[in-house]
Amino acid sequence: MSIQSSPAKRFLKKWARRFVVAGSRALRNRRGDGLTPGLRILTYHRVDSDAGDPFAVPPADFLRQMEALSAWGGVRSLDEGIARIQGASFDEPCVVLTFDDGTVDFHRLVVGTLLKFRLPATLYVSPSLVGTVGFLGWSELREISQAGIRIGSHGLDHRSLGRMTPQETWGQVTDSRRILEDRLGCQVTSLAYPFGTLRDFNDRIKEMLHRAGYRSACTSVNGVNRHGADLLELRRTKVEQADGPIFEKILSGGIDGWAFVDQNLSRFQNWYA
Repeated sequence: MSIQSSPAKRFLKKWARRFVVAGSRALRNRRGDGLTPGLRILTYHRVDSDAGDPFAVPPADFLRQMEALSAWGGVRSLDEGIARIQGASFDEPCVVLTFDDGTVDFHRLVVGTLLKFRLPATLYVSPSLVGTVGFLGWSELREISQAGIRIGSHGLDHRSLGRMTPQETWGQVTDSRRILEDRLGCQVTSLAYPFGTLRDFNDRIKEMLHRAGYRSACTSVNGVNRHGADLLELRRTKVEQADGPIFEKILSGGIDGWAFVDQNLSRFQNWYA
């Protein structure tokens, strides 16, 4: 799903994120550096050369990022990551890769790189968008699933679950799961809330997910997940177009301070996108 943003907005977001990273680095230098203990779930949207889309990571940057993660060796599947934070204790860093939307670049530019470096990942898709302009078709999704990439729900048609009636929400979470499982022949146990801000999910929706059979759900709230984290409100760390130079710092928790924006300035997020 391509989001076009003005150069001024992209410039503002780029330097705001780097300001947060710089401030975090100054604090971390007093406490020591290194990857943050806990489960860090990275979020990618598009991997493509599209300067107008702030969430389109350039292919060369993506390749370097996957090389770095492969060399580190701590990338795990979502199920493995969840098992770790459910254990008796968990004080090691663990990274999980997730991709939202299921745009055509995933098949063209992402799958081959993941397989090359043997990196597990989860792809969240909305069944109603499958096969429409710019999105993967069912045959491509079956190929991706058979290659070992886990498939999760991104809602039926990528609308905010927090702005629907209970009946609509129930249809979104149950129909999307049923369609994906029927069409792909795989088990769907995870959902990524469309948009994923605090406006887009709540306790009522989490209870519905539990009843519908989901084991986990991912938000867009920045941060790392530690022992005892709510599996239906997992935090993620978004990787954006201009994050190439600060990627390693992001892995070390450099952008976790952005959670203040997620929790208090959601209107700013909507304006930016």
